[in-house]
Amino acid sequence: MHLCRVNGNRKLLALGALMTTLFLTGCATKNYGRQGELTDYERQTMTCREMELETAKVHGYLAHVEKESQFDGRSVLSFLGDFGMGNVMEKSAAMEAANRRLAQLQDTQVRRGCNKGNETVDPATGLQGLGSYP
Repeated sequence: MHLCRVNGNRKLLALGALMTTLFLTGCATKNYGRQGELTDYERQTMTCREMELETAKVHGYLAHVEKESQFDGRSVLSFLGDFGMGNVMEKSAAMEAANRRLAQLQDTQVRRGCNKGNETVDPATGLQGLGSYP
């Protein structure tokens, strides 16, 4: 009878360890959020300056995702749960959404004629186009 109790405790302990591991791996998947697509309202109302600022924000977001996707402790835990596929899929979806917004911003800037012939270079950042406001 004593032997059955020990085996039952081992099974319970193993089940608890498995549940804890699954819980930690679920929490280990990184979440970057998403950049939304450019709305019709934004396309119609944003000035060239606002589009340039928004483009800079998207570039900052892309750099943040790239930095956060580097290997760390959460990467180890997520690898135990799904071989790291959750983090890869999350990064891919985040980058895709941001690149789509970036392309929409650039397309809108071209259609509006932003930066045509009056590009300037911001001495602080070295970025072009910060002086063009139609």
